[in-house]
Amino acid sequence: MKKTIFAALFIAVAFSIAAYSQAINSKAPDFTLPDLNGNNVKLSDVYSKGPVFVSFWATWCGPCKKEIPELISVYNKYHSRGFEILAVSIDKSGAGVVKPFAESSKLPYRILLDPTGEIFSRKYKGMGVPYGFLINKDGVVVKSYYGLTPGFEASLSKEVEKLLPAVEIKPDTSKTKETDK
Repeated sequence: MKKTIFAALFIAVAFSIAAYSQAINSKAPDFTLPDLNGNNVKLSDVYSKGPVFVSFWATWCGPCKKEIPELISVYNKYHSRGFEILAVSIDKSGAGVVKPFAESSKLPYRILLDPTGEIFSRKYKGMGVPYGFLINKDGVVVKSYYGLTPGFEASLSKEVEKLLPAVEIKPDTSKTKETDK
């Protein structure tokens, strides 16, 4: 009996991992969702301009709250180079709960609303939050994160860096040399 239960559990976990990992190197399912101001945001319009991290989260999720400072740090570090974050809230109460939370938490990135959970559960096969994907400018999922991941900020930064154009360091020509006078 114990062997049967263990085997069934093992198979269930194996299938869950297989389904989860299939998203890597595949086209990200496109979606359009409203932001906190009611403007529709289409994922493909965002990733066509540069890499984007899509984070499914909720205001009631403890691990999501712990992940927020790391997301803010990565966003602040790379946003000026074309990196975006779309944080998709699955809160059923929608903007009424999410907007005050986003304002009090000073979230600098775009917040989208998926109160029915349709995008999260049907298009992205999400089973829990936080759940995130890094998508390149071609719309391909290059990395996924499930749950509160140790070393998340460093890992995400490393992956984002690979997707952004190199920063050109120009010599400082504003100072004149003594021989130029």
